[in-house]
Amino acid sequence: MKRTPAPTTSQANVLFFLAAVVTLASSIVFAPRLGIGTNLWINEFVYILLPPLLLATVQGWSLEEVYRLKDTSTRNRLLSLLAGVSLWFTAFYLSTLTRHFLDAKLGVIASEAPAVHSSLYQTLLLLLGMVVLAPICEEFYFRGFVQAAYERYSPRYGFVIAGVLFGSYHILNGLTEVVPASMLGVAMGYLVYKTNSLATSMLFHMAANASSILFGGVLGLSTASVMPSWTHFVALGGLVLTLVLLRSVDGQPQQHQPRAEEKMSPRGILFLVLTILFFLAAGAAEIAARLGVVG
Repeated sequence: MKRTPAPTTSQANVLFFLAAVVTLASSIVFAPRLGIGTNLWINEFVYILLPPLLLATVQGWSLEEVYRLKDTSTRNRLLSLLAGVSLWFTAFYLSTLTRHFLDAKLGVIASEAPAVHSSLYQTLLLLLGMVVLAPICEEFYFRGFVQAAYERYSPRYGFVIAGVLFGSYHILNGLTEVVPASMLGVAMGYLVYKTNSLATSMLFHMAANASSILFGGVLGLSTASVMPSWTHFVALGGLVLTLVLLRSVDGQPQQHQPRAEEKMSPRGILFLVLTILFFLAAGAAEIAARLGVVG
């Protein structure tokens, strides 16, 4: 294997395509048999965390310098947590609007999913996985690995590309999640771009996922058939507050020094196209299910 000083877009696109395909296939196999909690831990550890970690070991990359596995100031940690909570309300609002639109225009997906283990143990695994494990593993992958690769391709806007890829990955959770997850991904990418620390995006991710459980699950907002009127104002307020919080984060000047741009290789382009086609197929499958074409 050719050694590189940092991740390349070719490496990122190949592993991203494989992670998306294997995650979907594995979930189809393991979720009904082992439970959704166990399945989540397998996905996060084996398909998300392990590949970039092994690649860093083989390449001899420093996790601190290349993947930015560093701490940050207490101020930045607090601002990241608050931003994660505030932007979740906006993301939830967009997700709910999209769900209502798709339900009205295309129909509701019939809930005929195979039974899965839903014991207390599986529920605890799922909650712990959502709040702690997924933020650590997914930030290591998307902001540590993928963003580092795309910042070589586009030094100033690599975090935006990585954020959109993060959002597109969530099409596996449904069409309603793509735009909200992309918005969250761009915000987390900006935090890492500005602070040079994965700790900020991990804390943001933890706060957003915890908000999803607390406000979306416990308060029942995610299952409401009609959006309460106050959510319109909270969504806008959350977006404005998040922008203020992100601008208040203390940056690292050395992070913004210009770097040489890298051209995407033919292999990188090929696997990016394959990934796009795969996600389009996943979206088309959901549309077909909503229209009743497939059961």
